[in-house]
Amino acid sequence: MNTKIRFFTKDFVYLICSLAIAVALAFLQSARLGVIIVIFSLSLAMLYIASGILQKIKWQKIALKTLNEEEALSAYLNTMAIPTALTTLSGNVKWCNVAFVHIAGYGAMRNINKMIPGISIPDKEKKILIDGKAYKKEIFPVKYKHKEMLMYRLVDIENTVEVKKLYQNYLPVVCFIQIDNYDELAAEILQTELSEIVAAVERRIAAMAKNLSAVFVKTDRGRYLCVFERRFLSTMRASKFRILDDVREIKTTQSPTLSIAIGVGENPEQSGDYANKALELALGRGGDQAVIKQGDKFMFFGGTSKTVYRRSKVKSRMISHALKNLMEQCGEVYVMGHEVPDLDCIGASLGICACARYVGKKAYIVVDNPNPSIGPLLEKLASTDAYTGSIITAQEAGLKIDNSSMLVVVDTQIAGFTVSPNLLELADTVVVIDHHLRGATNIEKAALYYHEPFASSASELVTEILQYFGEDLRPLPIDIEALLIGITIDTKGFSFHTGVRTFEAASYLRRLGADTAVIRQLMQDDLETYSAKTDIVKNAEILEDGIAVAKCPKGVANAALIAAQAADALLTIRGITASFVVSLVDDNVVISGRSLGDVNVQLILESLGGGGHATIAAVRLNETDLDSAYKKLKKTIKKYLREGL
Repeated sequence: MNTKIRFFTKDFVYLICSLAIAVALAFLQSARLGVIIVIFSLSLAMLYIASGILQKIKWQKIALKTLNEEEALSAYLNTMAIPTALTTLSGNVKWCNVAFVHIAGYGAMRNINKMIPGISIPDKEKKILIDGKAYKKEIFPVKYKHKEMLMYRLVDIENTVEVKKLYQNYLPVVCFIQIDNYDELAAEILQTELSEIVAAVERRIAAMAKNLSAVFVKTDRGRYLCVFERRFLSTMRASKFRILDDVREIKTTQSPTLSIAIGVGENPEQSGDYANKALELALGRGGDQAVIKQGDKFMFFGGTSKTVYRRSKVKSRMISHALKNLMEQCGEVYVMGHEVPDLDCIGASLGICACARYVGKKAYIVVDNPNPSIGPLLEKLASTDAYTGSIITAQEAGLKIDNSSMLVVVDTQIAGFTVSPNLLELADTVVVIDHHLRGATNIEKAALYYHEPFASSASELVTEILQYFGEDLRPLPIDIEALLIGITIDTKGFSFHTGVRTFEAASYLRRLGADTAVIRQLMQDDLETYSAKTDIVKNAEILEDGIAVAKCPKGVANAALIAAQAADALLTIRGITASFVVSLVDDNVVISGRSLGDVNVQLILESLGGGGHATIAAVRLNETDLDSAYKKLKKTIKKYLREGL
């Protein structure tokens, strides 16, 4: 568009011409009358100009308010730098900014369709050429005092995107770094050796900060803050956070590990908030890893080493006392685990029921669709007087639960994995007790959140709670036997993911009188389950690095349970370091992963949307078939091995 707009409006031109004629006629009558008409004309012209300025300010305020409220416009850095005009429905321009005038030309408030022909014509690409340059046109409605108006914007896509990227490259990124096991190091080694370790760690962090041109500050014992420009983040990601390996290679009697949390926001405050959440997630997943939070997305790096075990039981005592206080203030207690509950889930539930009985509260265990693995234990519960009517369905729980009730979630932290996510909304007091590595999504607004990824099982955590809940607390024989079964199952007979506190918990249960003969009977499989499990193992495919992959045949009852047991059985075969079994459950595919420790099955299945531990993990895939999921799993495993995570 080459035509420039005239500077004066038609109304203004008509007014000036009229006043000029009036002045001329007045002077023809007399000089005095002419002077009076001149003064009157100038006053009228000034009033007209002032009125126009006030109108322009009014419409500018409307435009600015609209631009600030329009969410779709937040993608641009400076909305007022984009050519913008506010018009009536017929196209009469009420206001436009300087950028719009620069494109359309200098002139009065004319009709936008005359100024830029074709701007109002709808088209698929939403582009318009002005002086040979392409602009993206944006048109959206505006309401002002019940009047309908239109806002026009002409976006120079190429320059806008380039400027935005350049701007974002220089935004500040907040990075928190923490030595995971600082307290354990301080308790286990001499102060001189601790100083040497910390100094070695700080030298590596300082070198990393220098490469990033970052501000590096020590904020507390074993905690550091780095602030750098976003453009350097790609360097850290490309190296897969090499500093994690560098710190891990510090050779001492106790090797340190780091947790690195990075927040990428639109301003320093948001970046700091994101970094805090990323650090919480990194520590909740066991440490020795880097977590980046950008918007709603989390990215994980590292996490290849085993979780650091903590010997202190201070947290267990605090959680136990807090749980007791909450139970004393609530009405009934409801305990819920994950869907397709296992023996660890039921064992932890019975431990919570023992706590509820101690404070005189009625407790219910929510179970839907029980499977053969927990069948014998549920049968024994049915014949136990203390648990008569205590095993209920999610539907029954939904009718009973009220605002005064407490809901305790065990062996999971993800709302979607629970027996009934709706129950979380019905209870005012929610408690979460879980040992799985923390994921990007978890149950929010819990009154008490006990999450320890170093623990072998939820039963171990609940057992520690029992020890400090009350001096004269005496759980029922079935309670302690179920807790010991849960620990035994999740540790594969105390051979996986066990620490000192695992054996201490088992020892406590044994002292209370847990009968190992009864435990073995409750853990037995039926012949059908054993046969199905054997068929899966026999037909397994062995990939590189000793990773076994197998399918559970369609139509098998309790496929998820059998798949998990088959994955455990595969690890007993010499040469197999990790195993995955794919099964079809209710038109969804469930993959169970197990490892001896060298292969991190949690990282593999987390990339598919699942989670768990480095040695035990699972994922549920919706809207896919068994064969497609099998191929996708193999592809993910190959990627894991190729990238050497």
